[in-house]
Amino acid sequence: MKIAITVDELLLWDGTPMPGGYSASSVTDALLGAFADNGVNGVYGFAHTAPLEDDPSNREVLDRWVDSGHHLGNHTHCHACLNWVTGEQYVDDIKRSEDFVGDLIEKAPRKYFRYAMDMTGDSEEKRGRVEDHLSSAGYANAPITAWFGDFAWIAPYWRAVEGGDHDAARMLRASYIEAAVSRLKGTSEAQYRILGTEAPLIWLIHGTSIAQDCIAEILARFREAGAEFVGLDDAMSHPVNRVMTPVTPAFRNHLQRLAATVGIDVPTTISDERMASVLTTGLADGESPFAVYDDLISRMSTRAGGTIADWSWT
Repeated sequence: MKIAITVDELLLWDGTPMPGGYSASSVTDALLGAFADNGVNGVYGFAHTAPLEDDPSNREVLDRWVDSGHHLGNHTHCHACLNWVTGEQYVDDIKRSEDFVGDLIEKAPRKYFRYAMDMTGDSEEKRGRVEDHLSSAGYANAPITAWFGDFAWIAPYWRAVEGGDHDAARMLRASYIEAAVSRLKGTSEAQYRILGTEAPLIWLIHGTSIAQDCIAEILARFREAGAEFVGLDDAMSHPVNRVMTPVTPAFRNHLQRLAATVGIDVPTTISDERMASVLTTGLADGESPFAVYDDLISRMSTRAGGTIADWSWT
């Protein structure tokens, strides 16, 4: 089982809660240490660049990432889903990101772009406008084929750690690791059902506080499961990772969109029951478990000049 590890949001979205004692710098330290310990080299990070506009000192995190032997790709400036903006707005957002990290992108062996949320838009015409620009600008699209819904732990872990609820924090770490390992295995099995062969998986983790505390164990568990860590270029050499999947307004990654064409479901994360227990950890009475995440995407869309007309997390 070959896996190319990628990291999104080394700088988290505006409004993302993070417990005291954690920062983008401390998360990056943990990622770099775990990668070094496990022989994971040349990892591509995909960081939207709005945080650099808000605080130019954040650039230090990305500089250190690249100086440590890893690479940076383009992930837009505002991280607005293509569904929420026009093709022209999206292309402008790609170009805007280059104003902040274009020099770091150019240092990578290959220029990669990743769609925000790995969503390639709700119309072929709109995606075509973006793909034309990516081609002319020399970018290859780096999709996601394995994820585990890790963003869902952001708010619960913040509540648990900030509230000093050690039992809840321990449960969240255990469920996070379980989700990462079980979904990697499940995704690998689903991919084999779709293709009849194995292809390198392109795995995603976000630069969150709980990732800081769990990445070392996750990588160890992956190795125990027989994972072989490869570079993104290796994974992209397989045609399944380069094919253009059908567009959809749904929140689905590359492999899930491909699977849908042959009627196969690739679950995103742990069971609905387990996920409900995660999302509601430390939640105040009457508060929506999605309130934090709904606020985040609203900020992204507004900043990019877009509108969220219809959205579902499922």
